Amino acid sequence: MRPLLSALLILAALAIPPQQVVAQSSVNMRKTTTRVTIAGSHGLYDGSFNSAGTSSICGELPAEMNFAGVPSFIIEFPSDALPESAGVQSISFGSTQLVGKVVTASKFQLNIAVAGPKIGRPYAYVLITTQGKPKNTGVATLTKTKGGSVTLRVKGQNDRNETIDLTVTCT
Repeated sequence: MRPLLSALLILAALAIPPQQVVAQSSVNMRKTTTRVTIAGSHGLYDGSFNSAGTSSICGELPAEMNFAGVPSFIIEFPSDALPESAGVQSISFGSTQLVGKVVTASKFQLNIAVAGPKIGRPYAYVLITTQGKPKNTGVATLTKTKGGSVTLRVKGQNDRNETIDLTVTCT
């Protein structure tokens, strides 16, 4: 079956208005660039890392399209595996605060995997500010352009005193 026909049949079965789906399609498969600097990890992650590719999701999902059942801003990068030499291997970010016209959030979840010649491929750096851990702090700022691109900037520190400065741009 053709992909478009399959999608229309699924939409009909779910009774989601087509105009809503068209508006939301811009969050899927977006060209993405990443830049991150991590410090204070005593060599585990320390360094600056970049990557470019395609995000499977980058943008705001309404409640009815989100498994959590609430509106959320989500980034899942990349959509396909990156070469092992790439700096940023994966990013998973989610915030229920960065929705609508809100552009700054202190509650979010971030997981990022990096790779480099000095550090190899350590387990993911994690910064979760939604669970009330006082040593996990940060600010996520979202910038949207009229052309539809979004830039997420996250600055924070986890409970191991490791700091992160992350910028992700989806076009």
